[in-house]
Amino acid sequence: MSFDRILAYAVGALSAVLVVALLMTQAAPKEVGVDRAAAAYMLDLVNDVRVTEGLQPLEPAEDIAEVAERWSAEMAADQRMRHNPSFADEICCWQLTTENVAWSEPHRIWRPGDPVRLITDELHEALLQSPGHRANLLDASVDQVGIGIHVDADGNVWITQNFRRSRSD
Repeated sequence: MSFDRILAYAVGALSAVLVVALLMTQAAPKEVGVDRAAAAYMLDLVNDVRVTEGLQPLEPAEDIAEVAERWSAEMAADQRMRHNPSFADEICCWQLTTENVAWSEPHRIWRPGDPVRLITDELHEALLQSPGHRANLLDASVDQVGIGIHVDADGNVWITQNFRRSRSD
């Protein structure tokens, strides 16, 4: 094998390694912990769908968001997606309350852009495709929401959405 051919193979292999490394650095979220910007973005996605369906947009509620943030952080710490068995006790002043949870790994994101935003888009679409989760998102009787998004050290994104119909008393 000639030196030129060996050099060409070496350059090709190095180029492939650099491309993979670049894609992986773009795919990994850079911040760990609560991501309130992503939660605000998800609220916009939820309200866009609600308005398109002829429903009132949901009002963000800080007290509910704190419950959702804590639960997303707990799921991330345990590395296990599950519903919060006591969320209704942790949320006050409600006539009705429901919950959606979702999770995704960053390795599925191989395109440029903010990985948390891309994962948030995908999880929002997944929730809309699930009849029970979609029903919670499009429940005309709820008027408030708290969304908690937590990014763990591995770049996994954990989402909790708590919905509430507030008491009028």
